[in-house]
Amino acid sequence: MTTAAAAEPRDTVFGLVAFVRSAGVLGIGSFANLARAIVTAKVLAVALGPSLVGVLSQLLNFSALASSVVALGMTTGVVKLVADHRDDPRNLSAVAGTAGALSLASGLLTAIALVPFANQLSYLLTGSGRYGLLLWLIVASFPLYNLAGVLGYVLQGLSDIRGLTAANVLTAAAAVAVLVPATFALGLLGAILSVLVMSGVQALIFLVAVAANLRRRALSLRAWRWSPTFARALLGYGGVVLVGGIAIWLSLLVVRTLAIHAVGERGNGLYQVVYGLSNQYVTVFMTWMAAYVFPRVAAQRERAGLGVLLNSALRANLFIMVPVLVLTLALRPVLIQVFYSAAFLDAGPLFPLQVLGDFFRVLGWSFAISLFAQGHLRWHLVVVASQGAAWVGLTTLLLPALGLQAIVAAYAGSFALYPILGLALTGVLFDVRISAVNTILSTLGLGSLLIAAVAPPFLGVPAAVIVPAAVYWQRWRAASGPTPPPAPPAL
Repeated sequence: MTTAAAAEPRDTVFGLVAFVRSAGVLGIGSFANLARAIVTAKVLAVALGPSLVGVLSQLLNFSALASSVVALGMTTGVVKLVADHRDDPRNLSAVAGTAGALSLASGLLTAIALVPFANQLSYLLTGSGRYGLLLWLIVASFPLYNLAGVLGYVLQGLSDIRGLTAANVLTAAAAVAVLVPATFALGLLGAILSVLVMSGVQALIFLVAVAANLRRRALSLRAWRWSPTFARALLGYGGVVLVGGIAIWLSLLVVRTLAIHAVGERGNGLYQVVYGLSNQYVTVFMTWMAAYVFPRVAAQRERAGLGVLLNSALRANLFIMVPVLVLTLALRPVLIQVFYSAAFLDAGPLFPLQVLGDFFRVLGWSFAISLFAQGHLRWHLVVVASQGAAWVGLTTLLLPALGLQAIVAAYAGSFALYPILGLALTGVLFDVRISAVNTILSTLGLGSLLIAAVAPPFLGVPAAVIVPAAVYWQRWRAASGPTPPPAPPAL
């Protein structure tokens, strides 16, 4: 009997409630960012139109790629080391101080290196050199944005969910307050200027949140110090994360660059609608996976317990995310007009394949997250890099024949690798298998998406309840059956 099957009854009964509750708390900050995205997308759509929205998204995609390099991969490593030493004031100060210093230095050096090439980068990214000043402003934001990111990971390592949520909410509100007047007053230049201003605002907000947490521990920011030992440890963890981040953002940048040259600025702007909405709910999903699931999987040393954790995470993810995906498909005409405007309605046919890719992403990452958490860093990198390479390769192959549809078709095809590789590797490395219940739920989830994709707008909404209803039925059935034997605690 596999570990999943042995733990299935207890997993079914106890896994869902705790996970959904925790996801809800962690999701407050993400939903604040979602609200910000609604306002931001609407303002940009009205003030700039499809062509300039496509240009802006391309510049910001470059920023995201560069930021993944500038961060030196100091994400999970910061969380882990802060969590390991949060009860040791001296080492905690050394970890946080070293991470902060590395983030500022990396951002500053990258900005200095890229500024002279702003015009050339503008031409490479957009086909025009007239956006060089905008790229210069984006690059100037790197040092403080990088510091803000590290401070956020310090809060995660300290398990300060309230502080992290408050900082995210304040940042979202400030971003809207800065972006709206700047964009309407100055157009594309104003939108980019707001990026630079917000780098300072966000760094200040997160610095205050960290300082407040330290005060509760009778510590101070003044105690932060540099440590060569922790610098090596942070950069060691960061190397794998950095390569993976480059693969993710480079694949997106290459795909968007291929698109803008093949289908023009308007086509690229239409895809931004699809990618923008997809990115919002995927970010929420990745947030609770990183902040709630990852630490528990990393701490689990028994294979039986690991099977319980991964299967309960998948069940809860299907319970939450399948309705989100179904509603995105069923309500896409409304969502397009709420987030953007009627001028972007031609993006509607692109949604089904993009959402299918996101379903594969949820399914696969629920298991593949264990690779990094359990120390199999190379296999983690293989999964991430394979998806990026497949997206670029399939887009290049399909673009001449399918046009804009090639991007979403390639996206879905590339993320199909996540469940294939994730489930296969966890089976080989940990002897963990997907449970029979989760196999059924995954099939029902796929069927729900197909219903929403082929049904006329709005008529696919009832399909959103299929998976949650099945989960509740399974929980009722497990709860009314015989008392199961003791099993490791689930999520």
